[in-house]
Amino acid sequence: MTDNRFIWSCYGWKLSVHVPYLIFVCFALLLCLFLSNWQWQRAKAADVRYSQYQQQATLPVSGLAKSPQDYQKVSISGEIKNHFFLDNRIYQGVAGWHVLAEVKTNNVLLLVNLGWLPKQAQLSLQQTLPEQIDVQGLIKKPQPGFMLETAEYDPSWPQLLQQIQIPLLNEHFAYELSPFVLYSETPITNLIPAPLTMENKYPMHLGYAIQWFLIGGVGFSWFIYICRQELKENETQ
Repeated sequence: MTDNRFIWSCYGWKLSVHVPYLIFVCFALLLCLFLSNWQWQRAKAADVRYSQYQQQATLPVSGLAKSPQDYQKVSISGEIKNHFFLDNRIYQGVAGWHVLAEVKTNNVLLLVNLGWLPKQAQLSLQQTLPEQIDVQGLIKKPQPGFMLETAEYDPSWPQLLQQIQIPLLNEHFAYELSPFVLYSETPITNLIPAPLTMENKYPMHLGYAIQWFLIGGVGFSWFIYICRQELKENETQ
């Protein structure tokens, strides 16, 4: 072994391997395999969600059960107790908010996404919401994403939300909201309904998984080829 290089032999097949390059290639290969597996897991999860969405789409509208399922079609009637604005919602290329109403039904307190409102200077509604609503749509548990700043430190929170964090709202207002959000398909005042829709992202994530696997395989194959070529050059000198 000289200059951080050694000759590796297996069944008469030899390679001239530089240790730093080998370490780098092994790290890159492991990273590609990790990313490939991660995308594959996301593909399987996306396929399960889409199958559940399609299954629920074939069922009729029902009342809100105590233990509903994601993407279930439900109809509710209730009293609006409060409302919030969900920031950074885009409709046909225009920035705006989604209006979330806190609705008291006979047996549960539920957030209802009433629809889209164009952003304006004042954080307010263009038209007053009715006291009582009767709406239907799909329900789903919100999945909060990563935030750089804790919501409680935002001076406009909770009136203006960056994402739906039901446990945080429960803690702030000392009540118990349902863990689900109803995405209303029923028009309310001048709000544009924002119904819950879904596309199957299984092919996209599967494509990324294959892409990362091929990148790792091609990179490792190229490394083997370079090592073989270097060995041949050294043997001819």
